[in-house]
Amino acid sequence: MPGNVNRPRRRRRSPEETRALMLEAGLELVRRHAEDTTDQALSGPLAHIRLTEVARLATEIAAERQPGTGPAQPITTGAIYPLWPTQADYQADLMFHLLGPDAYPEDRDAAAELLALADTTAPVESILAAVAAAYFERVRANPLTYVYLTFYVLGEHPRVREAAQAGYRAIGLGYTTAVERLLAREARRMAPGRTVGDFVVALLAVLEGFSLRGRVEDPAAPLSELLGATLTALWNSFTEPATAP
Repeated sequence: MPGNVNRPRRRRRSPEETRALMLEAGLELVRRHAEDTTDQALSGPLAHIRLTEVARLATEIAAERQPGTGPAQPITTGAIYPLWPTQADYQADLMFHLLGPDAYPEDRDAAAELLALADTTAPVESILAAVAAAYFERVRANPLTYVYLTFYVLGEHPRVREAAQAGYRAIGLGYTTAVERLLAREARRMAPGRTVGDFVVALLAVLEGFSLRGRVEDPAAPLSELLGATLTALWNSFTEPATAP
């Protein structure tokens, strides 16, 4: 009878095979998550942030801001639910809050520093080296720099893309003003086919790339010096004397 047909028994997988399969499947899920443009994906980067922990810390912060008034009123589930019906709602909201106007403080500081140094008589190479060194110090002191960049895994999502682009536009304004001031001081102009906007895009890409490398590099590595040299090379290749034919 068909029901009595002996089927070959499946071979038991070894632990090594199970591990390989699990890692392959996990990699596929990570890839799918990176391509997910639904709102369900937005909570992913901050899924480790739990509302109970947030509420406890928020209560402690409230108590610290009103010393001598007794215990702070705890933030309860009833107070949270109207704001964020689910934990995923809070995690997505927190991500966009992090990507808001206060994101990338080290870039805003670097643009302000570049603008201030453009009004001095320091050589361009020295200015860019100083900006690079200070930028690295600020990045290393602010772990949120790397958190911002992890959100880019969701760059296919239109809300994430727009938030990131808005951030670039905001900090780009400061860099643009500083670069224009430096061009005027140095009697230089953008090379043919290049704009100040192009330079700012390249500048930000270089800064982000060095930031990522700095996160895993030996602190003694001369990355700050290399960054300064790279910014100088960028300046020399994107600009030319205003008197050039």
